[in-house]
Amino acid sequence: MSSLKQKTNLTWSKVFSVLSIAILSGVFITAMHLLSNQKYMSSGFWGIWLFKTITVIASLFIPILIGMDYKKNSKVPNRSILFLLILDLLIQLTTPIFSNQIISRPELYLLRSSTGIFLSYIGILLIGPFIIGVIQKHSTKSIGKILIIIFIIFVAANMILGQDIMGFSHGQNLIWYLYLFVIGYWIRNYDWSRFSNLNISLLLALSLIGSFVSSWLTTNKVNYDPHHGMTLTSHYLGSIISSQPLFLITVVLSLILLSKILKQTVYLKVSNIFTFGLVLILADNPKLIVFSFSWLRGFIDHTSALLGTIVIILISLIIVLLVQFIYSKLIIFNNNFKPFKSFSFDLSHANKYLKRIATAWHFWLILGLSWIMTVLSMSKLWNWDINMTQWIIIHREPIIFINIIILLAIFGIVWSVLNRYWYSLIITMAAYIIWLIANFIKIEFRAEPILPSDMSMVTSLSELLNMVSSKLIIGALIGIVILAIIAIWIQRKDKNKIHLGLKMRGLIILLAILSLGSFFTANHPKTPIALLLEDIEDKPYFYAQLRGAKLNGTLLQFANNLDVTIMQKPDGYSKERMAQLSKKYQKIAADINKTRTNSDMKNQTVIFNLSESFSDPAKVPNLTVHGNPIPFVRQMKQSTPAGEMLTSGYGGGTANIEYQTLTGMAINNFSPTLPTPYSQLVPYQKVAPAFTDLFDYKTGIHPFSANLYSRKQVYKKFGFDKFYHLVDGDKLTYTDKIEDSPYISDESAYKQTLKVMNDHQGGQFINLVTMQNHMPFDDYYKNNDYSVSGSAYTNNSRKQQIENYTQGIHYTDIALKQFIEQIDKMDRPITFIWYGDHLPGLYNGDSMQKYGLQLHETDYFVYSNKYSRQQNSSLPKTKIVSPNNFAAMALYKMNMKVSPYYALQTKVYTDLPAMTLDSFNSAKNNTVNSSSEYVDENGKLVNNLNKKQKAIMHDYELLQYDITAGNQYSLKNGFMKMPK
Repeated sequence: MSSLKQKTNLTWSKVFSVLSIAILSGVFITAMHLLSNQKYMSSGFWGIWLFKTITVIASLFIPILIGMDYKKNSKVPNRSILFLLILDLLIQLTTPIFSNQIISRPELYLLRSSTGIFLSYIGILLIGPFIIGVIQKHSTKSIGKILIIIFIIFVAANMILGQDIMGFSHGQNLIWYLYLFVIGYWIRNYDWSRFSNLNISLLLALSLIGSFVSSWLTTNKVNYDPHHGMTLTSHYLGSIISSQPLFLITVVLSLILLSKILKQTVYLKVSNIFTFGLVLILADNPKLIVFSFSWLRGFIDHTSALLGTIVIILISLIIVLLVQFIYSKLIIFNNNFKPFKSFSFDLSHANKYLKRIATAWHFWLILGLSWIMTVLSMSKLWNWDINMTQWIIIHREPIIFINIIILLAIFGIVWSVLNRYWYSLIITMAAYIIWLIANFIKIEFRAEPILPSDMSMVTSLSELLNMVSSKLIIGALIGIVILAIIAIWIQRKDKNKIHLGLKMRGLIILLAILSLGSFFTANHPKTPIALLLEDIEDKPYFYAQLRGAKLNGTLLQFANNLDVTIMQKPDGYSKERMAQLSKKYQKIAADINKTRTNSDMKNQTVIFNLSESFSDPAKVPNLTVHGNPIPFVRQMKQSTPAGEMLTSGYGGGTANIEYQTLTGMAINNFSPTLPTPYSQLVPYQKVAPAFTDLFDYKTGIHPFSANLYSRKQVYKKFGFDKFYHLVDGDKLTYTDKIEDSPYISDESAYKQTLKVMNDHQGGQFINLVTMQNHMPFDDYYKNNDYSVSGSAYTNNSRKQQIENYTQGIHYTDIALKQFIEQIDKMDRPITFIWYGDHLPGLYNGDSMQKYGLQLHETDYFVYSNKYSRQQNSSLPKTKIVSPNNFAAMALYKMNMKVSPYYALQTKVYTDLPAMTLDSFNSAKNNTVNSSSEYVDENGKLVNNLNKKQKAIMHDYELLQYDITAGNQYSLKNGFMKMPK
């Protein structure tokens, strides 16, 4: 670097420091939500948005300034580069451990793809002198022409073709940084004396104004979605693209003007170089800032935008100056301390290692084949959709890499055992091909990939082969023979045979086993593998396994399902203890049955009606509904046993609620690794007891596809005689929809229910799951009769969705009234339990940590038709219940005698508070379960159960464990036997 006067050194050092401070301030502003906290289009919003745009423009100065500073003989700051790389790696590895805040939202990043920008910065520092040596062979005038031509092509291609044919990738890669670096060399060497400062200043002012306009145009609030048309969005909060042409013109003009004013050659200190590298590391890790400066977030949330910005700039100033001061002291210490003084790191020594890596084609072959097969398999799952294939390659690369790691670990084990590369390669690839074909076959017939639970079927190999065509089996065998011949031939011909030593083989096996074994803790919160998978946005989708396979690949989706513990074994569980429990509840059942008059279920009709997403919006905190959209439901809640049901889901989780109602099992008793019992548990139980067992005839009605949550397998396990659903189920007679809604209406669902009741005259059980009010809540209806106001939503888009949803539940209210009028006319006893499964996920203005309980309460009521009221009893507990209480409540309401099993369920209903998952920390649906939560009749949290309640709860846990995860002793010792 240049050796100039002290005054010059300080001048350019300060320019670089100011840029670093500005950019770091922008990083803090985005990470601390300062922009997203502002009301859209307010003065505070405009001010912060303007500052954010300026900081993005400032980021372009850096590579150009380095190009203005570097010479052919410049000394590369190798030690600083090495330390930055190590520091970045340590932060990437340790941040998830210290902070469970996984941040992936684009509005929290100042620069798009900050990792690429950081590595590009490192790249120009390393190869800058070499680039200078190449380009200085050409005249400055020629270089300028080439740069301008490239710029014109870049702009024209983007505007006319919408393509980045120059490979600049929105300023995220090394090509763009090298282009800026060469611009810096050109600015330094070109003669700018014939351009007046006034003309440059005028052009600069125009380009700066144009920069702000172009930035605004690319960050507008309107978005087009092919399914929904033009919609409002929060896209404007996302990262501003740094490679906008006017940004670059502004920066170039600024540096030309600054060079003419200062009349000094650029000189940059190593401390400047290191400090900006640290700024880029922070830009790539907003979660580190959020975690380390949590106190600042609290301050910013309660102050003005101007004061918050000033405080952030001061903090950035302190950080930059402090880092530069510490770095300068460390350099002095390094130069004077003998052990450090003797240490030198020269990247030229790395050439031999790079050469060795480049020539290790055996490794690149297995890596390349694994990548190609993984991408092709994921593309096949998306039916070869080119757009989805492109999306997978660009946005799911870390996920692809995890699939490859799994495959490499398997290859490593095979290679270490056989110690023959080609045999191991072909065996691994052949096994992967067979694996993929098997997945595609299962997906074709069952709409889900291979899961760990399917491995039990391997023992029935003949049955599995019977499911596959003989042609496919013959073809597979021929393929295996051909591959074996190829492997033997190549292994013998390979002159560069690789033979591993015993220690290396042992090390590879150990690392492979550790890598594969880590997935057995993947669903345990805060384990290293769980944090890694969450950080790279692994989406297991336990409730929709095929969707998970599409997003994660078949290998990772299989691994996601390895860590499934159904339930922790309760203290004292044994065959003897379950026998004691059976006797205990036989006595309790006998006491309960003394007051019950009915013992015959043959003439009883019971209907469980899960009303999709139904909840009274008037009960949502900070929301006012103008008008009464559900007068009938509110009337029923006044005249029948009714109240609130605690739900474990918010915005989803229907099957979990349904599971609890049909089995009486509480989901909060299960392990955190069993978030969806329908798909993870029921299909694999030897016997799956349910409320349906009490009836000779039972029918399921779900006016939608039944592929999600393994519902078809579950209903078969529960013994349903009929299951009416779309596609391949028992045919639905009524499928009308309301106006533009894509879902079958509740009116049609109730008509179907009435038809089922009329078609079977005896007693029966009907499980009705409606779909009318399922998300998304688009503008399906011509008229919205109910408006809303308040702070429960944050934008007009959500307001419109809530109003659309409210109109939908109004139509449900009308249909429900008509249905009850019809069952009142029937001369048979009918018990009807109606409930909403969860709230719609629309209320983004309400904090889950503050309003979690209210956002997990839905409406329910229990109704008996006129014919059955004379034999019914009154329910003792009608305000707050859990879905696992409904079976016991139905029997109580019908005055029906109970088995020991339902005697325990009755005690859970009458003597325990309502229970669910932790409402305040389980806002995300279909994630791992969190801790239990108990709520009393007054809607208050219960911190501790009394002695009697603890005893009942322990009995309940023993029974649930025995049935779902234990040896099912209770099914053999009379626990389930109903009285005659």
